[in-house]
Amino acid sequence: MTTFSLTIPPDEHRRLVRHLVPRCPKSEEAAFLFCRVQQTKIAMEFHFLDAHLVGPSEFNYKSLYGIELTDGCRAAVIKHAHDLNASLLELHSHPRSAVPEFSASDRSGFAEFVPHVWWRLKNKPYAAIVIGSRGFDSLTWASNPEHPDGVLDLQVGGRQLKPTGLTLENWERRHEFSI
Repeated sequence: MTTFSLTIPPDEHRRLVRHLVPRCPKSEEAAFLFCRVQQTKIAMEFHFLDAHLVGPSEFNYKSLYGIELTDGCRAAVIKHAHDLNASLLELHSHPRSAVPEFSASDRSGFAEFVPHVWWRLKNKPYAAIVIGSRGFDSLTWASNPEHPDGVLDLQVGGRQLKPTGLTLENWERRHEFSI
């Protein structure tokens, strides 16, 4: 079984957390990471190259319970990933969630966006992280844009942070009810 991890410098991790989960959140927030990927027989490692913190003008809609990015924002991050020959990793927050898990709306967005990014970035792995007030969940698409292959651990300055794993654990069960 392949393990997946993201290695990110501590200062970039702090900057992302401050952006995604501010002290008094008024809405969900979003960011993208551009990563170089190294693969071995047992592991796939995403290594931080650059970040894009999504600004207020890059949202069509934003509340405490949902967001929608502009087409321009999505196109710009895909182009930047292409220019860097990098994989793309999306992050967003669920600031009111103590135990984070991707929502049904998030999963619906993955069904459209992940295959599109795979096509545009020539089948590069894709990953997503949702962060809450006390943790995070994650998914990684490494072999198929239709179904995640696993969760993504974080490596931050020698510390390993583990996701809740709730979304992947419930992926098939929730899919059955959405048909």
